[in-house]
Amino acid sequence: MSCGSSNHFVSPLVDFHVHSTFSPDADDTIDAMCEAAARAGLREICFTDHVDFEPRDESHGYLRFDAYQAAVEQAATKWQGVLEVRVGVEADYQTWYTGQVREFLAGRRLDFVLGSVHWVDSLSTTGEIFDRYGLEEACRRYFENVLGLARSGLYDSLAHLDFIKRYAFERCGALPLEAFSDEIETILRAIIERGTALEINTSGLRHPVRETLPGVETLRLYRRLGGELITLGSDAHRTRDMGFAIPQAIELARSLGFRNVTVFRNRKPEFVNIA
Repeated sequence: MSCGSSNHFVSPLVDFHVHSTFSPDADDTIDAMCEAAARAGLREICFTDHVDFEPRDESHGYLRFDAYQAAVEQAATKWQGVLEVRVGVEADYQTWYTGQVREFLAGRRLDFVLGSVHWVDSLSTTGEIFDRYGLEEACRRYFENVLGLARSGLYDSLAHLDFIKRYAFERCGALPLEAFSDEIETILRAIIERGTALEINTSGLRHPVRETLPGVETLRLYRRLGGELITLGSDAHRTRDMGFAIPQAIELARSLGFRNVTVFRNRKPEFVNIA
């Protein structure tokens, strides 16, 4: 395990947002996902199975962490020399359970902690939030929670910053994110200040919204503000999506002036050169 930053990887084909059957919404085992990663030509992956504190979420209380950690470590040994396998979590965030996130992470040995917002006011961002508040207010409350996540300093990378646009698109068409440009800029400034990375999540490219999460304009703004730390994630929940569009994400990052993508070991960043 490295204790600092370095640039020693041969290939930037990495996927740091991967789920297994240790998440209730995933279809395939850790070993099956590793096999799919090797077939896809990936060099490093990090499992980020769900940790959710919202009682209404199907992932609430689901992760058996000790068994999960042991299974990932076993896979890391099995695939050594072919594929680097890391252990992480995707920990959900709502402003009212910051303390629970902190308590869960305390003393746990992890390579990577990915932060996401899937619930707001205990309403699912996949639909309920729009029914309660309407489009504009739902988005405002969503970005308010994302800002809380960004300011918390609890996470290594912010997952799919504009996740809500995927479900807003399905209901209302393209989401006018320019209406929330101030909120998005404030979020980006917060993660830059705290040294938190920004994820380029490719899952949107396989859904009707047809763009990365966040999209190119947000990524361009992040770079203009001085942001440098980006992680790559397919958000794969099944083998067929392992490594999905990672080469395209690398090319997008390169086109925007990023020189590296970031991976984590022991929650410390290391850099993969893409220049």
